[in-house]
Amino acid sequence: MIISSKSFDIETIIFDYIDQFKFLFFPEQWSTVFLDYSKNELLVLLYLYKKNTANMTELSEYICAPLNTATGVVGRLEKKNMVERIRGNEDRRVVNIVLTPAAQAFIDEEKKLAAYYFGEIYKALTEEERAAGINIIGKVIGILKKGKPGQGEDNGTVKRVKRINIE
Repeated sequence: MIISSKSFDIETIIFDYIDQFKFLFFPEQWSTVFLDYSKNELLVLLYLYKKNTANMTELSEYICAPLNTATGVVGRLEKKNMVERIRGNEDRRVVNIVLTPAAQAFIDEEKKLAAYYFGEIYKALTEEERAAGINIIGKVIGILKKGKPGQGEDNGTVKRVKRINIE
């Protein structure tokens, strides 16, 4: 898709790309991983894959969710036999979450599919295109991390906390 400066219509560009990328959202293109697991469940699995073990606080911080949400996510993954809770040997109060062998095999299999696609993309691009692509992706991520307009900015409103007296 070539964009001329005369016809820069952002809405048309967005919808054209959505039409071209819509196949990515069909389960036939991938495995059923995106249908079987929530976003938070996938993030927890990937975090544990990278770190091997984590406690609930670490997982909660990683998925940017309250502790009770992270506990629910881990509970669902336990029911799916993807994680298990291991009590510490020195302090039984400490609970660490680890991947099960089934989860390890599952992630290894998904990595093969991702590696295939990244390999195909890598082969199709020149060195210059790869460098430009990495640079562009970095800039896009930086912009998206800033958040929506108005988020994180002090718009002059004062947040008030309502006090509730407990008797």
